[in-house]
Amino acid sequence: MLAQPTTGLTHTPPASRAEWDTSGLWDRLRSGFQEALRHLWSDEAPAAVETEPVVEPPAATPPAQLPATDPATTEAVLPHFSRTLVLSDTDNDFRTVLQMLWVTGLCDRNGSWRPGLRNVQVVHTGDWLNKWDPNPHVLDGFKRLQETTPEECRLVLLNGNHELSILQMADKGLRTSLTADDLAFIRQQQLLHVDRDTLFLHGYPSTDLLMILKQLQREKVDKTDFAERLHKVFYDGLFPLFRETRSLRIIGDIKNPKYYYGQKSQNGICQGEQTAAILQELGLTTVIHGHKPGSTLQMDHELREDLPGIRFINNDNRIRQTGWGGLLLNNQGDTVFINPHALRTVGSEKALARQLRKWMGTRRKDLPFPRLAKRSPPERIAA
Repeated sequence: MLAQPTTGLTHTPPASRAEWDTSGLWDRLRSGFQEALRHLWSDEAPAAVETEPVVEPPAATPPAQLPATDPATTEAVLPHFSRTLVLSDTDNDFRTVLQMLWVTGLCDRNGSWRPGLRNVQVVHTGDWLNKWDPNPHVLDGFKRLQETTPEECRLVLLNGNHELSILQMADKGLRTSLTADDLAFIRQQQLLHVDRDTLFLHGYPSTDLLMILKQLQREKVDKTDFAERLHKVFYDGLFPLFRETRSLRIIGDIKNPKYYYGQKSQNGICQGEQTAAILQELGLTTVIHGHKPGSTLQMDHELREDLPGIRFINNDNRIRQTGWGGLLLNNQGDTVFINPHALRTVGSEKALARQLRKWMGTRRKDLPFPRLAKRSPPERIAA
């Protein structure tokens, strides 16, 4: 299924807010962000965000080939990673992860990366482990995939509420089946990932998270470095935030997002409108997340009325139950969803794999496989 990105969005920066002192920022983070939020939201409302009407995406259809583009006009603006596979909420189900990597042509059946892969990234938006029974063999599988990722590709594992709960329980001294090295591997993974104008996150961007990102922007930090800076604050700061009760809110652990974004601040503006305005100030117009399972189909343009001008894609389609779940994304914002409906529409697993690999450019003829040198014939032995 191809869903074209929202186009024509324009944004006028909000009216100037009162500058707030940042000297004690991290202390305010520990105390629940309340003081910082009062400074962040002034009594002035942000300017209205002009949007064009968004057309409801059609029902899921078999993946189609993208229109050809002129390399001369796109080479300068294309990111390094031209294709992305997004996985979400696999919860210890590594078999399905390998299935998605195989059907898209990125790995073979055994989880070995295909030779010749270039400019492809895989992003898992979190909950790759089960918090009550984390499987060390699953962790080893992800560790091997990350360590053997081809040089011009990338595997990004984001920590979800399951991974943070595992760290928090271990921090309290509770027994776990994971070793110290396993816990260190979890702690190394990022909390968010930014690629161009797209934010990959476990759940929904909260005001707690945006307040931190806004401060990083004030410090002239490039948004591609947001993940590294947030990781340092979250784990290595004076008061490590993953130990705090509000830490899960930072990664978007919001139980009722419609209610959360529908709340009004002291100036009478809905929190969703303020959140959308800050995301656009940060240069982010698309949010791809999991965490909140919907139906067996992914949800595109979620919360469009609550966060105007922001494209939300919920990629959690209960992959553990269905065995099929993933999102393919290119650098123009076009998407292809992998789900049971797409499989039924195409008719067979082999046909679906053929179409997905054509879209991803991972067919054998698309990849620069190394050619073996021809063996020279054996020399004749003189009689």
